[in-house]
This record gives sequence, C-alpha cells and structure tokens, in this order.
Amino acid sequence: MKVSKINTFFRKVGEGQIKHRKLCIAILLIWTLICLSGMRNFRSESTNSDWIVNGSEIQQNSDHFKEMFGNDQYVLVLVQAEDVFAPDVLNMIDRLGDRLETEVPFADKVTSLTNITVPIGVDDGLDVKSPFDDGIPTDPKKLTEIKKFMLSRESIVNNLVSDDAKETWITLKLRPFQNESEDVSKVGHTAEKVIMSDEFKSDKWSLMPIGSAYTTAEKEDVLTKDMATRIVLGLIVMLLCLIIFVRTVSGVIVPFLATILGIGTVLGFTGLLKIPADSDLMSLPLLLGMALSIGYALHYINAFKMHFRQTGKRKESVIMAVEDSGWPILFTVITTAASLLSFMFAAIRPMLWLGAVAASVVVMVYFYVIILIPIFLSYGKDKQPEAIETKGATKADLAFESFGKKIVKHSKLVTIISILVIAACIPGLLKMEVNMDYLKFMGNKVPFVQRIEKILETKIGNLYSYDVMIEFDEDDAFKDPLNMLALEDLEKDLGKLQMTKITNGKPRVRSITRMVKEMNRVFNSDDMAYYTIPEDPELLAQLLFFYEISDSESLFSELTENYSAAYVHVEISDYNANMIVEDITKAEAYARNYFPGAKVAVVGTIAENAAMNETVVKSELKSFGSSFIMIAILMIIVFASIRTGLISMIPNLAPVLLIGAVMGYSHMPLDEMTMMVMPMILGIAVDDTIHFSNHIKTKLETGRSYKEAVTESFREIGKTMGTTTFILCLMFLMYCFSPITAMFRIGLLSMVGLGSALVADYTLTPALIYLLKPLGKTNSDIE
Repeated sequence: MKVSKINTFFRKVGEGQIKHRKLCIAILLIWTLICLSGMRNFRSESTNSDWIVNGSEIQQNSDHFKEMFGNDQYVLVLVQAEDVFAPDVLNMIDRLGDRLETEVPFADKVTSLTNITVPIGVDDGLDVKSPFDDGIPTDPKKLTEIKKFMLSRESIVNNLVSDDAKETWITLKLRPFQNESEDVSKVGHTAEKVIMSDEFKSDKWSLMPIGSAYTTAEKEDVLTKDMATRIVLGLIVMLLCLIIFVRTVSGVIVPFLATILGIGTVLGFTGLLKIPADSDLMSLPLLLGMALSIGYALHYINAFKMHFRQTGKRKESVIMAVEDSGWPILFTVITTAASLLSFMFAAIRPMLWLGAVAASVVVMVYFYVIILIPIFLSYGKDKQPEAIETKGATKADLAFESFGKKIVKHSKLVTIISILVIAACIPGLLKMEVNMDYLKFMGNKVPFVQRIEKILETKIGNLYSYDVMIEFDEDDAFKDPLNMLALEDLEKDLGKLQMTKITNGKPRVRSITRMVKEMNRVFNSDDMAYYTIPEDPELLAQLLFFYEISDSESLFSELTENYSAAYVHVEISDYNANMIVEDITKAEAYARNYFPGAKVAVVGTIAENAAMNETVVKSELKSFGSSFIMIAILMIIVFASIRTGLISMIPNLAPVLLIGAVMGYSHMPLDEMTMMVMPMILGIAVDDTIHFSNHIKTKLETGRSYKEAVTESFREIGKTMGTTTFILCLMFLMYCFSPITAMFRIGLLSMVGLGSALVADYTLTPALIYLLKPLGKTNSDIE
C-alpha cells in the first residue's frame, strides 16, 4: 500500500475542507445539537452487582437464596462502650434501632441487644422472647441478671455481643431492592443521616457503621468526588499544555472546544439511548479523550507550523498538514478504538461500558479535531517563509535528528539491550495475581476504609462472609435430627477452614442449630450438657414448633417455612482471593458429602467475587489477545506485509510486559480496574509506532535510504511524539494524586506503559526497521 497515494487522498480531503469550510461547520453544528439534546436524559450509576455478563451459577443461586431467606444486604452499627449493658447505652440502642427501622427505605427488621429473642424457661416449658420485652429495667440487680443470662448464651456471645460486654451490633436487615443502583444509595445515605445525627452523639459510646448498603453509598460519594476532581484537574492540565506547546489563541481554544464537544456528544448520545454511565469509571474515557485530542491537534498544528515556516502560505500549509498527518492520525484512531473495543470481549459489564464509550470518545474527538483544526488554521494572513535552509525544522527537531543518527549507528546494541529488558520483565509478569479485595481496591487513605479496618480489629467486627445453602426437594427435611446433626457437623468442618474467622478460639460459623441447641438446653433446666441437637424427632419437632409460634420471623430467616432448606453462615478473617476459592471449594464438597441428596450452593458477594477471579483472568486474556490480534491485522494490512506488521508489534509488547512486571514484582493485584490498563495502553502505545513507521515508509517511497528515512522522521515528528506522550502521562498523573488506591494504580501503570512505549519507539522501533528493513530494500541503501 503506497503511502503517497493515501496522502494524495488526504490532500484532496484537506482541499475540500478549506473550500467548503462553512458547510462543514454547519453539518458539525447540527450533529452536535442533536447529540447534546440527549444530555437531558444523561445519568450515571455505580455498578454494585451483576458484574458478570449473562449471569453465573453463583449469581443465580444468590437470587434463589434471596427468594427463600430475603435480602442479604444489611446496615450494621458496631456499638462500643465501657459496658454495652449500661442503661444509657441500651436506651440509645433501642432508640437508634427504632429510627433505623422506621426511617430507612427498605428496612425489614432490626436485631440488637434490646430486641434479640432467646429461649427462656417458663412454667410450662420454654418461650422464645426478648429479655427486654418489658422494657429496659432501672433496677441494677435486674439488669445484671439479664446481662449474665445474655452472656451465657452461646448463640449470642461473640456474635451479637462480645464476651467482655464492650461491643455489640445493631443490625438492620433490608427488604429486596427494586433498583439496586438507586435503592442502595438511598438506604446508605438515609442510614448515615440517622446514625450520625446529634441524638446519638455521646462520649459514653462510639458508633461505627458498616454493611454493604452503607459502605456502597459511601463508596459512591468518594468515587463521584474523586471523578469530578480528576476531570477538573484534567481540564486544567489540558489548557496548560495547549498554552505551553501551541502558544496561539486559536491553537488553544479550538482543541479545547473540540474535546468538550466530542466528549459531550458521546455522553449526550448515550442519554438518547438511555444507557447509564458507570460512575466508577467515567473519568477514564473523559481524561483519555482530553489527552488524545491534544495529541491529534498537536500533530496537525506542528505539521502546519513546519510547512508554514517553509512556505509562508497559510491555506497551502493547512492542506499539506492534512496530507502529511491525516492518514497516520486516522490509523492511530482506528487502532486505539479497536483496542478499546476489545473490552467488549470481556465478560464484565463495566468493561463493556468503558470499551464502547471510550472508543466512541476517541472517534468523536478525532472527528472534531480533524474538521475544526484545519478549518480554523486556514483563517489568517500569509507571511514570509523562514528557516528554509533547515526545511522548517527547529533546534529541538535537529536535536532529535542527531539522536536518530546515534540510534541507527548503535542499532544492534539497542536491540540487544531491549531484548534483555523484555526478558527481565517475564518473571515479574508470571508473579501477577488476581485479587478483588474491596478494601485494597479503595485503599486506607479513604476515611470509611480506615473505619472498616478499625471494625475488623474488634472482637466481633467483620466484613467478609459467605453462606452455604442446603435445599431438599421434600418438606420437613430439617425436622429430621439426622439432617440437623449433619448441619452441625458441617459447621464444625467449615470452622476449620483456613480463612474462617476465629474469636476466642471459637469459629465464627452459625446456623439454625445454635438456636435449637439453646432451646434444648433451656428445655432441660438450662443444663449445659443439653446444649446439643436432640436425636428424638418428636422433641426436635416440638422445639421448632415452640420457636415458630414464639418468633416465626427469626426462625424463617434461617429455615424455609416448609423446613426444606437451611444455610450455614461463615465469616472469614481477611480477603485472599486464592485462599477463599480453596475454602469455598472445600465448603461445597463438605456440604455435598453431608447432604448427598440435597442441592448445595455457596452464595454471597464474597463467593461471587472469588468466582470472578477466573472471569477476570479470562477477560484480561480475551481483551488483550483480541486487542493484539486486531492491531496486528491492521498493521499487516496497512504495510501489506505479514512480516512488517508483526515486526511493528514487537516494540508495543514492551510496555505491556513492563506493566505486568511492575504489577508482579510490586505485588500489585490484577483487579477490575488494573485489568483494563494493558489493552488500553497497547492501543495508545501503537500510535507513535504508526506515526514513525508511516513517516519512514513515506521517505523510502521518495527514494531515501533507511538511514535517511529514520533520521528525517526523527527530525519531523520526534518532538511531537515526545510531546503527545508527555501530555498523556500528565493526564494519567492526575490519577496518582487520588486517595483511591485503584485510581493511583491506573495512573502509575499507564504512565509506566506510555513512557516505556515512547522509549521503545525512540529506540527499538527504528533499530529494528534499520536492521531488518521490513519495508523492502531501496536503491539508496548502501550495504
């Protein structure tokens, strides 16, 4: 494919633009107004669930679990005091529970010290009720008796209240949401207003809220604020870069306008289609659009300036700039968009949104730049030519030409060093691990994460858990003592797993068996020897009947109403994805062993996140693999040579390998954010390779030798390549100032990738082209 023929086409495009300037602007204005009208419908939301496309078995089981046992979302408040059984503290707990239950949307039931039901011996046997049914006693002796009784209950101590009576939970269970993205936010923000109100502030206690609904709302607030900060900083950096590198009023205003309109039309179009934006990721395509817009504009503007210095003719210089830069810029847009669209091959919803929107932003920004920049540059007066002897080159351009000569001279050494650097990256790449830890994703610079970490250090504090669900086809299965005993044995095995949380030597594992054992104990004069599952079917049925008539709501939160299904709740000590996967696999195997005739499933957010490990790895491989293949095919087509196309991809693997090495050697996890960096950087990194290779090919077609083609290309676009990469790195540097660890990682890894890509294009790309001569030998080459 002759570059000269393609350039001729773009020259005609440039001539047409200048000839029909007003018509082009009018058409662009109409398109802009249509798209921007959709901004009225634009909305964003945080992806809190259903990350995996087309669902998964775990998600389906989780939905089934919610149908049987209700929502698994809670708002929890950890109360700390010198003695949580003190009257003032108990009264506060009671009032706070009442307000949460009445004011928080989707509130179902509050469980706390003041309303927890426990088996209590009565004259005719036993009853299940709250020790505070008659209110909080003012008699210290009576209160001491209740405290002693509560702390003697195995099902309560170090679960609802710590054994030293310094910590206790207030738990608000929530009803199923109608629209999770919106409803979770409402729940969290309303609960926050209640919990943090002046009514519950005191030096006698401290309140630390937690729970998926509560922290999700906090996460949204943090991410929204951070997104706004990154975008504002990005706009400031964009303006400063344009002022510094362009230094003309039109050169600053037009690219800025092109960026705003390009991004605005994409967001407006998503509004017309009623596609919500992902608020967690929205800053990424916007900053990317800003950076690439400046890059595209600089290529046009710098090419125009070079020709304008030579010719002094404004319109002719604009047309020549379009002729020189039109094709390589278009090709970089195609490869960048193709790389971003590779996210569509991933099975994770946020990546689908990011891929589609980011690719659209890249394309739309390009159209605004390619239309507006040449048109506005064409307005103005001609001037006397200058720097004719240096062909329009500046001192910086000549310095790059000198650098290019050194690369050609030492091309073999450059290639060897590059190979050694790439080889050193491979061991680090193999050390990469997947970890979807929520706390590590946000980082401990975020205030609510600091609070959660404090909660996790307490006796009864917890964040991570999963449920093992057992379901029989027949009714009354759990009225059979054998199944109830098997459930108890399953608890014991789950308590021995490596990630199960232990408090004072006791595993944090619970099910309906605890209440059954408590009832059996009370039924037998509170003798601890009877804290067992009764083996008599009639006695077990009788105990369950007592529970049902006394507190059916609590009973059927752990058993289904037909007694066919139950679950074991397992709290885990920390988040280690690989170890959790191992534990969950064993948990499921244990359950199947104890209940061979039942349906067994492990459910919960942690189980879903652990299952996503494999999905993340597969999605990363699919996304990067498809990105690499698409770009390689495009390079092969453009250069009309498989050999040339593949050689051009070698320098672009270097930054990807270096990103992987940094992640591996620094133990930076591959998660839902960092997995997006490699395919994205590959698509951006290839831009400079395209510009450089295209210029070399153009020079070769005019009869230059490889040495001349390489050095002249350094002179003409070396500075622009460095400038555009510098601006891209500055944009991603904005993420490095974020308190959110995941955003910092994106910024750092992107800068590492883009910086190393530029180094590779300054060194390895010209060295390989000079040594291998993939574009064919010319008559001018002296071997």
